Order: sequence, then structure tokens, then C-alpha cells
Amino acid sequence: MDAFLKAQAALPSHILQGRYVTQSKIDVFLKDFNATEIGRSVKGAPIHSLRLGNGPIKVLLWSQMHGNESTSTKGLFDVLYYLKQTPALLDQLTLEVIPMLNPDGAQAYTRVNANHIDLNRDARDQSQPEINILFKQYDAFKPDYCFNLHDQRTIFGVDNKACMLSFLSPAADVDKTITPARKRAMGIIGYMNEILQQYIPGQIGRYDDTFNGNCVGDCFQSKGTPTLLFESGQSGLDYSREETRKWFGVSVLAALECIVNELFKPAIYASIPEVEKSFVDVLVRRVSKKDLHSSLAIYFNEVLKDNTIQFVPSVHSTGSLSHLNAHKIIYLDDFCAKNGYDMPAENNTEAVLKMLNLTHYSH
Repeated sequence: MDAFLKAQAALPSHILQGRYVTQSKIDVFLKDFNATEIGRSVKGAPIHSLRLGNGPIKVLLWSQMHGNESTSTKGLFDVLYYLKQTPALLDQLTLEVIPMLNPDGAQAYTRVNANHIDLNRDARDQSQPEINILFKQYDAFKPDYCFNLHDQRTIFGVDNKACMLSFLSPAADVDKTITPARKRAMGIIGYMNEILQQYIPGQIGRYDDTFNGNCVGDCFQSKGTPTLLFESGQSGLDYSREETRKWFGVSVLAALECIVNELFKPAIYASIPEVEKSFVDVLVRRVSKKDLHSSLAIYFNEVLKDNTIQFVPSVHSTGSLSHLNAHKIIYLDDFCAKNGYDMPAENNTEAVLKMLNLTHYSH
């Protein structure tokens, strides 16, 4: 894993930056992997797949099922270029990769597709062309494993730390039966967790495993294919998620290493703590550090404007808020003293937001 981390900055995909990742931004990379068009989106945008390796173990990976979740797309190209340069694992693997399943959603920077359908809730109906394409690839490729790659919101924490990566071995039925496929997926996550704890200790979480037959991961798991959900989160002010991108890449490589070398560790899975909605983007404490009874929690709304993602602050809640953590904490009395401002009235949240000027941008 250290070799991958050292190589990452020099990989061709390092130029793929920011949160706004669209089809036009990945086209140049697709050419390096002889990608083929496998269908079209609602609006007619091409959807591509690429294949890497010729080994007997087949892994299907797809990213940006939700158009505004791009960290895994960036990290996935890092992994692909690294494997192309360091192909030892590919002797045993064949990877089928769909780097952007929802190009319309990516262009509009929305979770849903152009028909306003959440593709990850369309497994049962299969009403959308993008999902039809994914299931067609699944049926034709007959994967031994599936990797479902996503981003999670900034609100998730684990053990009072920001959660940088979360995983799930989805349930295969309403009883959450530990089927052979599910146990194998748990074993991969257990191994990934063991590796990642060496780099980002205490920042790995596990999602709730309530069964949802509309979700693609639950569907593939129920078909007997070990399926893993990857969720890329955030720590601190890394809103472009370049730091998370590194550890996502490590997690994918660890998963592939686990599969090839049969390093499954299912017993570790249950020890990974479940994620909690315990974070906000900013906590504003009104007075001294010793008096936290009057606070303002701020959440950023992500808005696409002029091909730039704006992170626009809005009020999440007010009060003591002792139960919340934040990616940034501001002590308002200190801020006002350092910048020559008068303290706003306690209930004037609009004045606080204007004074702090928290809006920032990611291209």
C-alpha cells in the first residue's frame, strides 16, 4: 500500500481534481484503457466500461451511480493506472469497470438521473436505462465479486471522529442471513479495515444492514454474488476529498489483495462501529470555550453554479449542541475580538453567517 501512496501523485489521473467530475473530464482517461460504450443515459450520454486483467477471478466495479458522488471515480482511476503499471494482481483478476454509471446526474451534480430517479433504488423495477445497462453487464460478465462505489455526506462520524470511509456487506434478505456470499464480503471488509487502521485509525465505519430489495447491492448479494458497498467520507476541511481519495484507493487495492490471496477476515466485520449522524460542517460557539450552552450548527448545501460547486452554509440547529461534532469549530467571541467585530445578537443567525463568510468553492 505504501508503494501506491508514493506513486499516486505521479499517476496520470492526478489531474482529475475537485468534486465536479463529469463525462468530459474522464474521457481522456478512458482512452488509455480502451473503454467501450455499453449504452446511453436518459439524455443520450455514453456510458462506458473498461476491462483490465485476464485472470480467473472476475470483479465488477461501478462508480457515480449517484452523479454528485465523485470521490470513488477519481480514486478508481488512480487504482487502475497503478495496476496498469504494477500488474501483479492482474494475473489472477479480471476487472470490469463502469467509471460513471450516471453521466446525466454527474453533469447536473445531482444524486438522481435525468428522470429524477435514484438509481440505487431501482433494482427491483429496473425502470431506468442506466440500471438496465448495469444489470446487462452483470448478467454478461457473471462477476465473482461486486464493488458498489459511493460518497457519503459530511454528517457521519464514528467514535467521535469524522468517518473517512464506511463499508457494508449488504443483507441478502429481511432476516439478514449470513449467506456464504455475504460472509465472504464481510471477510473482505474485515481485511480492509485491518489495513486502513494502520493509516487512519478510528475513522472507519460500518453502515446499517437493514435489507432493501430496491438497492442494487442487496439485490446482487441476494443473487449469491459477494457485494461490497464503499462510502467515501470526509475529515476536516478537505471538501475536495483529495485526502479521502488516497484511502479509498488503498481500500480497493486491499480488497483485491484479499480476494487474490484469500485473506478474508469475517470475524473483524462486526467489531467495526456503525456510523452515526454526529457531525455538522461548522459549529459556532458563541462565547468562551468553557461556556458551550449557546451554539450554532451549520451544514453546507452543495450547489452547482457556473461549473463550480459552491458550499453554501445553512442553519442546521441551535442550542447547547453538546452531542454534535464538527469538521470546524469557531469560537465567536475570539473571532470577533481578532477581527474587530461586535458580537451579534444571540438570535441573529443571519448576521453570524454573513460575518463569518463561510461559503467556499470546489471546481
